[in-house]
Amino acid sequence: MRRQATIVIAALGIALTGILTAGTATAATSPTVRSQTALNKHRGEVIVEDIEIAVPGQEPVAAYLVRPRHPAAPRSRPGVLYLHWFEPGQSTQNRGEYLTEAVELAGRGGVAVLPQLRFPWEADPVGDSRDRDAITAQLAAVRRAYETLLAQSTVNAARTAVVGHDYGGMYGAILAQTDARVRASVLMAVDATWANWFDTFWLGLPDDQKAAYRAVFAGLDPIDNVTRLGAHVFFQWGDRDPFITPDVRDAFAAKIPAARATLYTRADHFLTQTAKDDRVAWLNAELGL
Repeated sequence: MRRQATIVIAALGIALTGILTAGTATAATSPTVRSQTALNKHRGEVIVEDIEIAVPGQEPVAAYLVRPRHPAAPRSRPGVLYLHWFEPGQSTQNRGEYLTEAVELAGRGGVAVLPQLRFPWEADPVGDSRDRDAITAQLAAVRRAYETLLAQSTVNAARTAVVGHDYGGMYGAILAQTDARVRASVLMAVDATWANWFDTFWLGLPDDQKAAYRAVFAGLDPIDNVTRLGAHVFFQWGDRDPFITPDVRDAFAAKIPAARATLYTRADHFLTQTAKDDRVAWLNAELGL
């Protein structure tokens, strides 16, 4: 059930001594055992900072900044912007979703920013142009998060990627399309259009209103914002995903045939450990880690 947009924010539940060494160091989600293992593996090597990102006209955005402890030459490190999924009832549907991956990335020399997204997490779609306004506002916050990543003195803009899941991936697609500095993107279980998910899971519009609602998002749909990076895009799909239909996968394949696309067997919308392993290896190659 995806309709109620409640955010689950819980403490990590472990001290993370030696990792969370700056900022207020609060965390967004209770980690799995795997998360604890990964965090402990990099204890003393990685700094996780709880930061706020200023966005003009909006409330500051909570985010994690994850980076190696040891110094590096200016503009020598790769960077990744991680954009989380939407799934009410799941403790990972917030900026903590990719925290384990970000810590592992920093352990290999990368820097990551993981912002908290707000729409539709904190407000439901309403079925008119206000939904476009909400997406535009969220995109502004995503762009500010990317600028925060680039503002880190060790990050090389030419070695940056965006990784996004579900709605996070939809925002990530637009960022990667419109900012020439993004080198690569991983798009996990994304829909082709905003109107489809908003209508299907919230609005239930009559047939005679569907076309007009789709038109509200002209130029903003992910399907129209994936072509720039070509082979530097990696789509990850699950063969048991109840939200992504084969026609959505086919539409992206037709739009950007050069992209890598993997359909994981026995995988639902959350995908699998194999998908994570593939994603990490692909990013390592793309970013020179």
